[in-house]
Amino acid sequence: MKINKKDKIPFFEIASLILFFIVFFGISFLVFTFVGIGFLSFLGFEYNSVGAVILFFAIYFLIGSPIDFLCTSLLDVFRYVNKLPYPIYKALEALLDILLTFITMDIIDKFMTSISIPSHTEILFAILSYALSQCVDFFDFGKNSDPKNPKDSDE
Repeated sequence: MKINKKDKIPFFEIASLILFFIVFFGISFLVFTFVGIGFLSFLGFEYNSVGAVILFFAIYFLIGSPIDFLCTSLLDVFRYVNKLPYPIYKALEALLDILLTFITMDIIDKFMTSISIPSHTEILFAILSYALSQCVDFFDFGKNSDPKNPKDSDE
């Protein structure tokens, strides 16, 4: 049986795509970890070793990213299906993001003995994390909108 060129699996394209995602998520994780260490150290985060901090943020990143994506997607569905007003959408988004960040950090803190995070630090980090993500969204706002339609954001 002869395989046509059309039927071949594009190995190099798939490998390149996988490599791109590994590098992208690796850089994202490193930036997130070092910014997070700065925030948390300033707020009273205590740790036994740098390895413990990296493990903490690896767990946080692996748990927090899918949860954040799921909640944002769920809110978007409610927004467009139920015609949820934008201010209520943003309030629910803020509440969910801050609450889930706090809960995720608290659970990880309970299981990892090599780190110690006071509750007020978890709350402040959750609020600062949300504020930082909103700043990034604000500065990214104009790059994805259609110049012909200034009301592209549904606000």
